Amino acid sequence: MKLTRVNDLGDRIILAMCGPGDVVGEDALGDRKSTYNADAEVLTPAAVYQIPRGTLKLLAQQDAEFAGLLIDFLLKRRQVLAEKVELLCLHDVEYRILHYLAELSGLVRPEADLSGYNVPITQAELANLIGATRETTSTTLNQLEKRGLLKLSRRLLTIPSPGLLRSAVTTQHQVAMVAAGDSK
Repeated sequence: MKLTRVNDLGDRIILAMCGPGDVVGEDALGDRKSTYNADAEVLTPAAVYQIPRGTLKLLAQQDAEFAGLLIDFLLKRRQVLAEKVELLCLHDVEYRILHYLAELSGLVRPEADLSGYNVPITQAELANLIGATRETTSTTLNQLEKRGLLKLSRRLLTIPSPGLLRSAVTTQHQVAMVAAGDSK
């Protein structure tokens, strides 16, 4: 599922890509006056369950274990947003692409023919998700394809080996850490 938001100027941003077991719409827990409008688009066959606000609030009030799980979820969501800000501010486009593709490959199942993990996202959508221009994202994706880390096709990115992709993320992070240490 892709969660997006459109601002007053009509610009669209991808807030998150969600998978099985993810909770969305937690902003509905606030009072009825507080709204944060986001659109959800289901990208693959899925079951989506809606829990009415009143039911959720009552359950949180009556069940301490559930309330604790809900708090843990909200804190995790806050941590994910903090990590997204860190990625945008402190890492280059290649690292952000590798990071998000590794994350997205965990949301899809491998193809039956074992050709890889098909992530239904366009280059423009990926650019939007990582906070880069489409041109820069396209150039970087072509470089990653030449290195064998992904395959490009229309409206689809195929990850042949999520393990290899995660290894590239780790390697690039280590190189950045060494470079940061050298500059101090």
